[in-house]
Formats: sequence, structure tokens, C-alpha cells
Amino acid sequence: MKSRKGLISVKQAYLKILSVILVLAIIGLSVVGNYGITWDEPIEVDMVNHNLEYIRENKPISEMSRHYGFYFNYISQLIYETKENFFPATPNLPPNPTDKDEWLSRIWQITRVKHVVTFLFSLITYLSVVGIVAILAGIESAWLGALILALFPAFWGHSFFNPKDIPFAAMFTLGTFAGSLLLDKYFRSENQAIKLGFNRLTVYSCLYGILAGLITGIRIGGFFILFYLIFAHLVARWNLKTILKTLWRFLPLYAVIILFWAITTYIVYPAAWRNPITWFIEAITLMSKYNIWDNTVLFDGQNIPGRSLPWYYLPRLFSLTTPVLLQIAALVGVIGILTKMTKLTPTQRACALITVLQAFLLPTVAILRHSTLYDGIRHFLFVIPALAAIATTAIIWTYHKLKRKSIKIFLTTLLILNFSVIVYDMIGLHPYEYTYYNRAYGGLKAAQGQQETDYWGLSLKEGMEWLNQNAAANSTIVVAGPMFAAEMVEDHQRNFTMIYRDDFAWGKAADPDYYMGLSRYDYFQAFPHCPIVHAVQRQDTPLTIIKHCRQP
Repeated sequence: MKSRKGLISVKQAYLKILSVILVLAIIGLSVVGNYGITWDEPIEVDMVNHNLEYIRENKPISEMSRHYGFYFNYISQLIYETKENFFPATPNLPPNPTDKDEWLSRIWQITRVKHVVTFLFSLITYLSVVGIVAILAGIESAWLGALILALFPAFWGHSFFNPKDIPFAAMFTLGTFAGSLLLDKYFRSENQAIKLGFNRLTVYSCLYGILAGLITGIRIGGFFILFYLIFAHLVARWNLKTILKTLWRFLPLYAVIILFWAITTYIVYPAAWRNPITWFIEAITLMSKYNIWDNTVLFDGQNIPGRSLPWYYLPRLFSLTTPVLLQIAALVGVIGILTKMTKLTPTQRACALITVLQAFLLPTVAILRHSTLYDGIRHFLFVIPALAAIATTAIIWTYHKLKRKSIKIFLTTLLILNFSVIVYDMIGLHPYEYTYYNRAYGGLKAAQGQQETDYWGLSLKEGMEWLNQNAAANSTIVVAGPMFAAEMVEDHQRNFTMIYRDDFAWGKAADPDYYMGLSRYDYFQAFPHCPIVHAVQRQDTPLTIIKHCRQP
């Protein structure tokens, strides 16, 4: 039994964790309304409808919707519909709305709710990182894990609007934490007979299989968590002679996990209902290469097809978009885990193995398979929580290893100063924190013309708000970027004529009154003879520009 002092210490630790999570939640919910709509969000909303139409009317599902999980978007939409029943929103519609106007208004209302749901869902990640750190370094300082994760600007920034990669990161990290807890139960029952039935081990294994299916239900690559769990269980005892014996004894529980994973995956992917095996093979083949995306990526000053990016694209982008101190801490953490592996308990070893695999295996697979890559590191956001857990563990281990109080004070001061600089940069970038580049690279300004910045199109909202205030009524505006991101915040009383860049009659039609372009592809180069009258910018770097082509 724990002593009274120990129980008080644990209660204090939980209070610290709760306080940090509560502060993050308050900050996030206070700023969630500042984020615009992104390029993919209408697709995510329509994906729900496509799957529901398939279920109800047997209408064919597009290739995109067939292999993307839709249950998170469906949950968000149900929350939106429930909210509308009690607190209906006033739609932003022109006097005589068309079907498109009504669609845009509905998408905007749904996404505003989804942004809140996505952020709240991201809190699962913070709690899971805290849990991982608690296993590896103790509950007393585990609260630091949530703080460290929030200091990864890419993760914090995406947490408000990314409806695919953030839920996947949250569920995957929960899978790492829950898998570690499950393996702890396995280790404690190694001297008992393994029997399937209505007992704790079987029930826990069923639940983990369902969790693994839900992870896969967001992105198909989530099934890798099954291999991580089994691998960690087999090698965590650090005794090669017992691997086959352990495999044979726990094979029934592995089978239960895989069975419930398969059932859950089957349920959450309606496209798999007719032929699940064929569908699964198709999904793995398509999503691992993703050749249907054939655009270019700005990388190191060159526009390179996503299929032809050099192998070091991902490592370099991680190194540029992650604060340097956290990179160093993560590296020290990996080295520390490898060197201390034999001194860790089996549960700690298993947790460390799954966390390291979460951080490094799938990116390595993508590199080796020459997968189509784009949008920076956003498809690999699930790596960041693992890195945050490893970095936090390194900081805690290092702090406790230091004997001299003066050195501990110096280390704490250094961390606070570095964290303050990161927070300062994030505040300066808000609400475009995801465009962060570290100071060693030169910040966002150094990335201009060299790397992708606002590839999601968030800044079009702010640009359109400027046009609402400054453009003359009845102006013609050409938009280069996600057109709906501008249309959803358009002031209909201004009676603007909005034209999508690809629909503009280049070389035939007269110049528009205004041109608004995103910092992607060659959008800034259009209408070179027109002066720039406004730029949505952060750190002296334009994310969206507005050109005035017809002077009064």
C-alpha cells in the first residue's frame, strides 16, 4: 500500500495534469473562432453524405470517399445537427439564395462546429502523451508532456481545423498509451493460464481491438498499431528465448484483438461491406502511394511533383518546422531509451517501443516506398505526440539525474526562456501557427519562396474580410485558392462577382477589379502589372495577397 505522503503526491500530480489540460482547453476554445475554412473541409462534409447515400440508396462511392474513414466527420455532423435543433444559427445568405449559396452556408456552419469538436478531440492526444510520460518517467512530472506537445506549433495549429490528421494522431496516441496499459496486464498474468471468456484479459483485448479498428477507421494506416503492440509484447521481456513461448501462450488474445479490429474496421467503412478483403487490399495499395494526387510541392525553392520529392523531404521538413530545443530533447530521449532499455520494467520497455515505432516506422515506410507526399508534415502529425512524449521523458530523466541544485535551476531557466520564445512566435503567427518554421532556419520569412507556407488556404478568410471593408460594391474579384474559403465570409450586401481562378477567361476577359491569391503554386505571379494593395502576412511574410487591377 502507498503511504499517505505518496497518495498526496499522486493527487497533486493529477491536479497538475488537470490544470494544464484545463488551461489548454480554455485557451483553445477562446481562439477557435479565429480560424478560417481549409481546402479539404467541404470534401470532408460531402464525404459523410456520400457514405450515407451509399448506405441508404446504394449509390456508388467515389474513390476518395471509399478509402477515407468518415465516422469522425459523421460524429461532428451529428453534433452540428443536434446543436441546430436547440440553437439554430442565422445563415449567411444573399437576398435570393441559390442552391450553391445554401450549400456554402451549410458547410460554413458545420465546419465552425467541427473546429470546436476537432480541438476538443485533440485533447485526447494531450492526455495520452501525459499517460505515456507517466509510464516512462513517473506521474509526478507527467503534466509536462501536455505542455511540451502544445509547444509543437504544427500540432497546435492543426488542432483547430484538420479533420483527418488530428483525429488520427489523437486515436493513434491513445492506442499507444492504451496498448501499454494492456501489455502491463499481460505481463502481470504471465504465470496464469490464458483462457478466453468473460474475464478481464479477454474484455480488455476486445476493447483494444475496437480501439485499433477506430484508429484504422480514420486512416487505413492505423492497422500498424496491431503490429506495434504484438512486437512490443514479444520483445519487452528482453529474452529472445521466450519469444515463441510467449507468442503461443498469448496467441488467443492476439486473435481476439485482430478479430475485433477487423469487425470494427468493417463497420466504419461502408465501402468495405460487400467485399472487405478486396477493399482492404485496394485501400492499402492506394493510400500507401496515393498517386491520384499529381500536383507540385514547393521544396527548397523548387516546385517538384509530389511523386518525385527527394527521400529527405520528410526529415528536412520535420527539422525545419519543429523548435530546435524539442528536436534535441527528442534525440536525447531516443538515445536515453535505447541505453536504458535493460533497466526499464517490461511495461516501460513495451511503452517505449510502441512510442518509438509510432514516431519513426510509418515515415520510414513512406520514404522507402517513395510515397506521394505534399502539404509538409501534416499527413504525419501523429509522429509529433510520440516525439513530444520522448522529448518530455528526456527532460525529466535529465533533470532528475542532475545532483547540483544550481544546475537544475539553470536548466529550468533555459527551458522557460526557450518555451517563451516558441510561445512568442506562435502568438505572432496566430491563427496560422501551422506555418511555423524554427528560428535556426530563419522563421517563416526564410520559408517564403522556398517552402510551402499557408497550403491550407486559411488566410483567404482574412483577405476576404479586408475586401468586405475596402472593395467597392459590385467589384469583380478573382480568387486563387479554395474559392469557398472566401465565399463563406463574403459580405453579400457588397454584391461582389466572385470568379475562381481556373474559371477566369485568361487573355480574353478584362482584368478584374481585384485579384486575391494564396501563397501556393504560381498564384502570386498572376496579374504582374497590378499593384498589391493588401497582404495578409505574419512575420513580414505574405500568406495571401490582394492586387487592385482596375483603378477608379
